[in-house]
Amino acid sequence: MSPTNNYLNAITNRRTIYNLKSELPQGVGLDDVKRTVHVILKNTPTAFNSQVNRAVIIVGDTHKRVWDAVVSGMPNAAAKKRPEACRDEAYGSVIFFTDEKSTEKLQRDLPALAAAFPTCAAHTTGAVQIQSWTALELLGLGANLQHYNDYVKSALPQEVPTEWTVESQLVFGVPTALPEEKTFINNIINIYH
Repeated sequence: MSPTNNYLNAITNRRTIYNLKSELPQGVGLDDVKRTVHVILKNTPTAFNSQVNRAVIIVGDTHKRVWDAVVSGMPNAAAKKRPEACRDEAYGSVIFFTDEKSTEKLQRDLPALAAAFPTCAAHTTGAVQIQSWTALELLGLGANLQHYNDYVKSALPQEVPTEWTVESQLVFGVPTALPEEKTFINNIINIYH
C-alpha cells in the first residue's frame, strides 16, 4: 500500500468514539501520547512561523477535577451527560490552545494583515487537533473532540498561562464499542480546465 493510501486510510478510520474506558492500549504509554501530540504541534504550519499552538495533557486527578468543573457548570442532567462521560470513562484529555501573545505580536509586526491572524490561528489549531486525533487513533486510542472551553480553562492548573486561549479538548481512552455508521453527502469535487 502506498504512503498516500496509508494516510488516507488513517483519515478515513479516524472517528468520534464516545464509548471509552479509562485505560491506554497494551504497549502504549503516556509518553507515546505526549510525543505524538508534540511532533504534530511542532510541525503543523503556522502563519509566518508564529507557532501559536500549545497543548497540555491532563490525566488522573487533574482530568477528574477539570471535568468536574464542566459538569458543575452545566444547567441540567441532559447537559451534564457528555462531560460526566468524559470525566468517568476517559483516560485523559489533550487540551489544545492558541497563544494570544503570538497572535498579537504578528498583528503588531504586520499591521496590514492584522485582521487575518486570528483566522490563521483558528485554522492551524484545527489542523493540530485533527492530526492529533488521527494519530492517537493509530496508537489504538478512541477519542472525541469537545469544546467546553471556558469551563475547562477555569479549572486548569495555575501553571497554564492565562494568555492561552482554550480551543478544544480531545478526550481519549481505550474504545469499548465501534463508532456509529457514518453517512456522507454527495460532496463532489469538480475539476475545471
